[in-house]
Amino acid sequence: MKRKLYLLVICFLLLTSLMLISCGKATTNSVTSSTKSKTSLYASSTTNSPSNTVTIDVTATITVSKNPSGLAYNPSPGEIFVIDGGRSVPASVISDTTFKVAPSNFSGNGGTNLIAYDSEEKEYFVTSLGFYNGYVISATTNAPVAPLIIPETGRYGPAGIAYDSGKHEIFIANSYDNTVKVISDSTNTVIATIPVGIPVGKSPIGIAYDSGQGKVYVTNSTDGTVSVISDDSNTVVATVTVGQYPHSLAYDPGKSGKGKIFVANGFDSTVSVISDSNDKVVATVTLPKLSQPDAVAYDSGKGVIFVANPGTNSAPGSVSVISDSTYAIIATAKVGTGPSAMVYDSGEREVFVVNSVDGTVSVISDSSLK
Repeated sequence: MKRKLYLLVICFLLLTSLMLISCGKATTNSVTSSTKSKTSLYASSTTNSPSNTVTIDVTATITVSKNPSGLAYNPSPGEIFVIDGGRSVPASVISDTTFKVAPSNFSGNGGTNLIAYDSEEKEYFVTSLGFYNGYVISATTNAPVAPLIIPETGRYGPAGIAYDSGKHEIFIANSYDNTVKVISDSTNTVIATIPVGIPVGKSPIGIAYDSGQGKVYVTNSTDGTVSVISDDSNTVVATVTVGQYPHSLAYDPGKSGKGKIFVANGFDSTVSVISDSNDKVVATVTLPKLSQPDAVAYDSGKGVIFVANPGTNSAPGSVSVISDSTYAIIATAKVGTGPSAMVYDSGEREVFVVNSVDGTVSVISDSSLK
């Protein structure tokens, strides 16, 4: 009798699992495309979500290289440059009007990590964590024009990178020696007055430039802080405590000069909001459990923040959309596996998301957001 009851329970559980899997497949709306879809996105109310969160679909899922790691937006001619972390793998160039992919004339030596676009010089600056230096790439030819030599780098691991349009300089977070180095974008060399960089917190990894205040914000991943650097003096002027393992961050100029920095905290699945007028945390947004946010992008068209959530990397990741006025999560989207970097395309009003595990880029339009 007990054996029969046991078998009945097992059969019930198996049947329930199959029904759940079937439902999950039936509700998947990801579109794989190499050409641009003109179909508008749908929005539907979801249950058990805060603040009437809606679910939005992706416009396209674009296959790129095997290990995409970073990307940057070039407004003219409207391209997304996607670098790969593998050795001798060409970067991909995506047209933001057709979604067609072309190989670039640049291949890294392995460990290429993050990228910043310099609108003044029309160049991409790429850090190479594996080989402790980086590259300067022409945004016109998509070919390297110079190595990015960082003296005294050694094993110092350049990671996050940001372009300071006010000073025409590149700021690079060096995760191994806990410094930030400042590069002149005209000579592609470290500025001589700061030969060993600016001391910050432990394991700096993310970096963002605040054009409103002329400051650079750096996440220190292992001590849960953000260092604030004045680009006038190249010194740390404040240290802000945020969540656990802060990673990426983005600058939101806001309205009436009320700028904010949004910081993704990977270990506690939160986003800290810092006011750039006093460098204090003014809000903390709680994401779903185990979201492990890894990347942030500001959408200037809608005034919202997109946050990439890789989760456990064993299942498709997600993107949360946060209102920059109410700090509520207003929408979510399912993307590929391991979303780890993202950029906002102001020309097409779309967000491009690198899915590092499955080698794709997801495209999300903000047209369905109110």
